[in-house]
Amino acid sequence: MLHKTARIVPSSTLNFLFSVTLLTSTAYAGDAIYTTDITGTVVNQNIYTLSTDVYLSGGPQNKNSSGLADGTYYFQVTDPSGGTLLSTDIALCRQLLVSGGRVSGAAGPACKHTNGTFDPADGTLPVQLFPFNPTANAGNQYKAWLIAQTPNTSVSPTDPTVLIFDQKDANTDNFKVQNAATPPPPGSCQGSSSLTTLVTGRNVIGYVPKGFWESTLATGISVVNVEGTSVTPVKIPTPHVVNSCASNPLTGQTVCTANNSDVYLLTGTTLNSTLTSAGSGFIGFSGGSCTNCGVAMDAIHNKAAIGLSVAGAPGFQFLNLATSTFEPAFASPSHRISEDPLIDPSRNLLLSATEFNDYEIINVATSTSPGFFENSGIASGGELDSSAEECATGIALAPAEFSGPSHIFIADLTQATFTPGTPGTWTAPSQVQILSESFLSAGPSGSAVAQGTHTGVIAGEFGGNTVTAITLPATSGVGTPAIGDWVTCVIASSFENGFDPHTVTACQSPNTGNAIAVIGNAGATSLAVIDLTQMLSLPRTVAGHGCAAGALPSTVVTFISVP
Repeated sequence: MLHKTARIVPSSTLNFLFSVTLLTSTAYAGDAIYTTDITGTVVNQNIYTLSTDVYLSGGPQNKNSSGLADGTYYFQVTDPSGGTLLSTDIALCRQLLVSGGRVSGAAGPACKHTNGTFDPADGTLPVQLFPFNPTANAGNQYKAWLIAQTPNTSVSPTDPTVLIFDQKDANTDNFKVQNAATPPPPGSCQGSSSLTTLVTGRNVIGYVPKGFWESTLATGISVVNVEGTSVTPVKIPTPHVVNSCASNPLTGQTVCTANNSDVYLLTGTTLNSTLTSAGSGFIGFSGGSCTNCGVAMDAIHNKAAIGLSVAGAPGFQFLNLATSTFEPAFASPSHRISEDPLIDPSRNLLLSATEFNDYEIINVATSTSPGFFENSGIASGGELDSSAEECATGIALAPAEFSGPSHIFIADLTQATFTPGTPGTWTAPSQVQILSESFLSAGPSGSAVAQGTHTGVIAGEFGGNTVTAITLPATSGVGTPAIGDWVTCVIASSFENGFDPHTVTACQSPNTGNAIAVIGNAGATSLAVIDLTQMLSLPRTVAGHGCAAGALPSTVVTFISVP
């Protein structure tokens, strides 16, 4: 009998709910699994303070007796009944290796989970279970699963987060978390750049505004398939020029902003309604001016944050997508907002790195009464132009426009100190890192992180045809963060980067687990879809950070025509 698990999700999504028989701690191939901390030395700790504290291990507590059968396994987290899948990343990313009967670290593609520390006492290397959603169980209980990869084990053909398996091949262990965190769903933590991707099941849909800040004629929004074939590519007419879109993967809704005060709400390829923001007047950036200047998505709270002109002052306004109503707009005390702000929905932070080299962070836990914190006078080597973050680790970025080679500000928000004031200030371990061989048009301008992959992209703008892939730290909380690796390549000789507010975004492929960048060209007639994971594995120049062949091969980049 097959037993399947899946997370309970809103009926509007394409995920399906299956039932599972209540399982006790069954043993596969002779020994049990157990949860532990990062050191792997605690056996069956069972109660943890944070979701990120929980690691999975298994095998005997010595080096003498046999344990689990060697091989590669899947793992997942559910509620204690086993009926609700709480793990949020795709199953391909949730694999580990058993060697010598002991859990021996994460396995699989580049999105594999973080390892703990090696325990020499029994030869185990535990694997972090996060990300997983909070349980609905009143006792804060969860169930960890280790699932053997047998002929009866597979990943769901419709939902890549779901595993299909026989219960005899599964091993389980229960645990509790006192302060559970909600990991950002796919599509969260993206700056309010022009493009957005909507990840649903195994499909990735791209929403491409035909205009930009300085455009006066190019109206409409194009919808294309980036992966899968779930939509018929189409251009949706709009009455005014659109500059930015953002999608909520939990509801399937997309929000787009026009250069004036129009806000468009879409589902699929249908424009459902047009709202009017509180924007009035114009604010200016190095790449143009606008009333509504962009939109970022908070999928956890189902809100959109619109960067806009508040009677000529740079500021923000939140849109509640459950009710299609606006909250009061507010101006920034820094008198500047980022060209591409973003929302960290888990920490309730709005990140806004500005061209004045001030990195403003706004606490929007109560979005009608925000708290402002400034990190001013950052010696970026240029002008901070966009905001990016890997929300799972709290690693924040901001590229410095007009710098060459590329200067990138990087900070660890998990170690940040926020000092209240009017406005307040924030500091964190940080640096401005220079990426040798990274020369981009107008310098590094656009940025995005494919959540869950520790991989990001830095792009130029206003022409140019090069792009830089970067590797971010897999962990945070200690020391000064740094970009570990990077490579710059030509996209194609005929490709030209688009205009502000930056035609670049990133996501994790639901089919391969790799980091994917999507970059629009000038004119919004073509998308370059770049596998950043493969790009980082290409042969390098002698200096180590350039693409040896110059241009990306067809195995790494594909091009999609935009109607």
